[in-house]
Amino acid sequence: MRRNVLITACGAKVALVRAFRRAATARGLRTLAADVVADAVALREADAALRLPRWSDPGYGEALVAACTEHAVGLLVPTADAEMPWLLPVVERLSAVGTTVLLPSARTLSICRDKRALVEFCRAHGFAVPETFDADWVPTGFPVFARPAQGQGGMGAGRVDTPALLAALREIHPDLLVQAYVDEPEYSVDLLMDLEGRPLQAVARRRVAVRGGEAIVCRVERVDALTDTVMRLGEVLGLVGHNVVQAFWSPESGPRIIEINPRFGGASNLAIEAGLDSPARLLDLLAGDPAVRTPRAIRHGLTLLRYGEDRFVSEDDIEDIFVAAEPLARESEP
Repeated sequence: MRRNVLITACGAKVALVRAFRRAATARGLRTLAADVVADAVALREADAALRLPRWSDPGYGEALVAACTEHAVGLLVPTADAEMPWLLPVVERLSAVGTTVLLPSARTLSICRDKRALVEFCRAHGFAVPETFDADWVPTGFPVFARPAQGQGGMGAGRVDTPALLAALREIHPDLLVQAYVDEPEYSVDLLMDLEGRPLQAVARRRVAVRGGEAIVCRVERVDALTDTVMRLGEVLGLVGHNVVQAFWSPESGPRIIEINPRFGGASNLAIEAGLDSPARLLDLLAGDPAVRTPRAIRHGLTLLRYGEDRFVSEDDIEDIFVAAEPLARESEP
């Protein structure tokens, strides 16, 4: 039976839904997108849209298993950090109905979600990180860089120039992680792993311009020392599927790991377009195609210029976007 793709918490992840839809359509599969609200723009890029309860809702797991069963979902792609812990208790039930979830183990996920735990893991396994200070340490020199240990992405992270500001941030975020300020190029590395935790390929993209914690201009660069390090880290940590590892890198200092997001990132479309081709390779992994393990040619120098785009929808479109309860048509493989 053909196995479709479901992208959850799709929100405004238009480029990601489009990339999966291209890959799925080429393989005779369908792409579904799900969200809580009907005005999530990425719903309109999928073959069909599903309404799912919020992940903290008591009926979330039941609804998700039912949707994957009804719509023959073979690959579930979570895109929200907050959703991932709620998925863990449902993974076995989803597997029983033939759905693979791009989600690492509970241990690996907990390390990725706690930056202090990530620092300790990296130190224990020989991966460099920026100098990190104890939770109650009072700097003698500024600037420093601070971020909530439990935060995701760039939320609440930034340069701190005074003791007063650091004290105020610690009042707001008791788990504040304080590190030395590093004035070196920052990279996001898109890391593709197989479903057993073996690295397949990594693509480094330099964060040229950043706004609100997200890169709005980034460029693919060949930095073998960085991508090789990230692939080793992914294997030791037990990542699966597509991940984004943020790091500093310079020829003098080498790679220093900052953060790991065990999911597609906001600008991962650049790595996909540059040749990493994660959506297609993940689908081929599920199909047992050994060719996905061969590294792809990467277009180094390819640059992403991100911008907003308006989409206009009618009132009827807002109301009628979600498919009815009956399943999509399913066909048997020849």
